[in-house]
This record gives sequence, C-alpha cells and structure tokens, in this order.
Amino acid sequence: MIGGVAAGAALLLVVGVVTPVVVNAADAAGSEPAAQAATPTPTTTTQSTVNATAVTSLSSAAGSVAGGTTLTVSGVDVDNVTRVVFGEQDAQIVSATSTELTVAVPPATSFSPAQVGVSVFADDLRVDDAALSYSYDIVSPVDAQMAYVFEHWNDYNLDEFGSLYDTDCANFASQSLLARGWTMTDDWWAEGTGDAFDFSKAWVSSTYFMSYAEDHPELATALDDTQRAQVKVGDIVQFDWDNSGDRDHTGIVSKVEQTDAGIVISYAGHTDDTDYRTVDEAITVIHPGASVYYWSIA
Repeated sequence: MIGGVAAGAALLLVVGVVTPVVVNAADAAGSEPAAQAATPTPTTTTQSTVNATAVTSLSSAAGSVAGGTTLTVSGVDVDNVTRVVFGEQDAQIVSATSTELTVAVPPATSFSPAQVGVSVFADDLRVDDAALSYSYDIVSPVDAQMAYVFEHWNDYNLDEFGSLYDTDCANFASQSLLARGWTMTDDWWAEGTGDAFDFSKAWVSSTYFMSYAEDHPELATALDDTQRAQVKVGDIVQFDWDNSGDRDHTGIVSKVEQTDAGIVISYAGHTDDTDYRTVDEAITVIHPGASVYYWSIA
C-alpha cells in the first residue's frame, strides 16, 4: 500500500490526472478549447439618418436659364437633405417630406445654356447617385434678355449699338429689352453702328425711359422700394441719386434673394459695369440716401 492506498489504485489515479493533459496537448499548441471560448459581447449597430438618405430622381431634367421654377427631388429620408446644387449654384429648399423634397431651381451660371450635374447633400455627405443632371435652356423672353445681359455687361456690343461714354446705362437696358422681345417705336429706337449710331432719347436717357414706361403700362408697371416682393429677374431698376425727381442710373435686375434680413436685389448694367451689385450697396454705400425704383416688365 502506498499512503494507505493500494499501488494499483495509485497508478489509476495518476493516469486519471495525466489523461486530460494529453487530450489538451493539441489545444495548447494551437487553439483554445471550445468549452473555454469567450462568449461574444452583444453589440448594437445604429445607422445614422444621414447615411440612410438616398436620392433616386428629379421631376424635371430641363428648364429656364433664369431658374425660378420648382422641381421635386425624390428618394428615401430626403427630409435630411441640407443642400441641392445645380452645377455651381445652390437651390433654395422650399419644403420636404421623407420621400419628396421641393426646391426652387437657381439660375444658370451667367444665365448661359448648359447641362450641369445636380449634387445632393445631407450635412456634408453627398447622397445622390452622381448620375443626376439638369439642362438649362433659353425657353422664355426673360431667358433671352438675361443671356444677352451676361454676354455683354462687360463686353459691349459695339457693332450693333455703340456706346455712350459715362452714360451707357439706359442704352444697355434698352438693348436687353429688345433682346427680350420689345419692339422699337417712334419714341424708343436705335439704329446704325459706330460713329453713325443714332437713337431716341427714351433709348439712352434714364429719365426719358421713365417717361416712356409711364406712357406704356402694357409694357411695364412702376414699383417702389417697399414693393421688393414683386420684383423679379429681368425687371428694370432705376436710381435717383440726389432725390431730384430725375432718374440718374438704370440697370437690369439680375438676382432676387430671400434672406433673414429681407429681400436683397442685385442688378447688372453698364457705366460702372457690374453683374451682381446689390441695390442696398448702391443706395447706402455708393450714394447714401438715394432713392430706388423698379419697372416690373410684363
């Protein structure tokens, strides 16, 4: 007996202890026993609402270079969309549901016909499929007018209309209205080129143009600066720098923006050539205290 236990029994005890070590030898050399594998910790994956947003289509693929029309962006969770960009121009978001987003199409860059890509963003993440596009075309009289304005605001059409040194603003506004579809009359006309260029007073004078517009309500309606909500791209803006009653400068409305501070109107024109100068800059910085008026073109 060994320690009070039969020798045979002791041998069996030793074998019984060693056997598990032999069985686990392979595990020791490679993988952990299945019975000892760690239990996976449960995890929860939350997909952000931004990542869930997807855009599938536009309700229209073409429109006016002047913009202003609305279209629908369809998709999934599009109420998370924060920006819609046509080419380089941001659209205004009008309304949104989870499946449809209504936006006001911005004008084409420089009011020029072009096909542009449409990019849709939720925060800083682009969520369209990179295949959306929009074609800007000249489809209306104001399109033709503004395309002319942005072709010639700083590149004068001298071959057709010459230029009046330091007083070419009304001449250019009249050219734009001719491009829009106005017809020359006995009181509003221009002809010839270069040194032979001739014109009526209403064609080249801001004050005489005011009188002509007053006599033709079928062409234009007078607005003052309290009526900015009625002003639109392609309308005519006029300034009275010294509040004398005469009109001293004329431009063409090139942008109307709704901002937190109110409606901001920009204009293009000749004589101190500009494409997007704001009316507010003109009457508060350049000519403080000046008066501004508009002609809403029919």
